[in-house]
Amino acid sequence: YTQFYTVRAEADIFKYFDDSLVVYNGLYKNPLDYIQLVFFKAPDDQYFLENYYDKMNHWANLHQSMVYGDSILMIKINAFFRLFSFGSFHVHSIFFNFLTFIGLVGIFRFFKSFIKLNSKWLLAVVFCLPSVLFWSSSVLKESLLLLLLGIICYQFYQLRISSYSTVKSLIIILVSVFLLALLKFYIVVALSIPLTAYLVNYYARIKYIFVIYSLVFISFLVLFYSADLIPVLVLKQHDFLNLVSNTNAGSYFEIPLLEPNFLSVFKAIPNGILNCFIQPIPNGRLSIMAIPAIIENGLFLLGIIFIIPQLLKKENWKKENLNELYFILFFTFILFAIIGVTTPIAGALVRYKVGALPFLGIFILYFIQPKFKK
Repeated sequence: YTQFYTVRAEADIFKYFDDSLVVYNGLYKNPLDYIQLVFFKAPDDQYFLENYYDKMNHWANLHQSMVYGDSILMIKINAFFRLFSFGSFHVHSIFFNFLTFIGLVGIFRFFKSFIKLNSKWLLAVVFCLPSVLFWSSSVLKESLLLLLLGIICYQFYQLRISSYSTVKSLIIILVSVFLLALLKFYIVVALSIPLTAYLVNYYARIKYIFVIYSLVFISFLVLFYSADLIPVLVLKQHDFLNLVSNTNAGSYFEIPLLEPNFLSVFKAIPNGILNCFIQPIPNGRLSIMAIPAIIENGLFLLGIIFIIPQLLKKENWKKENLNELYFILFFTFILFAIIGVTTPIAGALVRYKVGALPFLGIFILYFIQPKFKK
């Protein structure tokens, strides 16, 4: 990683860690400053500006928008971990790997409850996908993303086996969604629709599950349109295009330019989803780092082609698992649509879709089950 990102201040795995030292040093100057910075919203006054904010590179980033979150939560967590790490980056790396592991175990536990294949296959699609392995294995937002998604899935699992109280599970889910909003807002946008539909179906026990997902989807589209979120997507795409022009990104590919209206975004969605499945496309400009992602995309596409006959058989859509299957479908394709229409850099696209890949792999695995013995 350090061979590709030679400027430490621009390397994602180091920038949150390095900025956290400024916050951590506040513990020795004024412990109350450290407590405010790590556990609360610190004042936006001249004192904190001169002593902390101006000394950090990523506490406030003008190029970041609400769609892709910010770095403040990551800096806070690293500042807290410094209490135990004594400033060793590799200790932070171990901590973040452990958070990833907890999240993936939560995802595994939930889907293992209704996927009847040998556990090794489920372990492979949850834990061993190249993009998941790489991007969640260091001090990056993806570790926290998978942790929070795993906690939500584990609460689904607890509801399924009825060992937790409903109130407790809902509180944990709401707290996880709130933290996701601080970390990566676009994940919350993609998750809010299937999460709401899943809980409505779970508690109301409505016969027509897909109808509920469709109604919730339409309701949220109206809500997002009323909240004027479309210009935010346009702004994010422009930010990426400016990044391309300033850095000459080697994995750039062309995408339809968005305009601040619903029709423009709607037309761009099929192309965006397709790019999530096929980028990076092999060419002479890509580095060796792209090879695992290319192989991974190929396996997903083969898996989808392989299960098409199974998707068309009504008996494979078992009623007791429909809620979970629709949850995966809506979450994956909404997430792919958001990142696909805004991200013209294959390297970034591969990273941003990490949160959906275990779910997509599980969906494919579920429909492979009827043919597995053959």
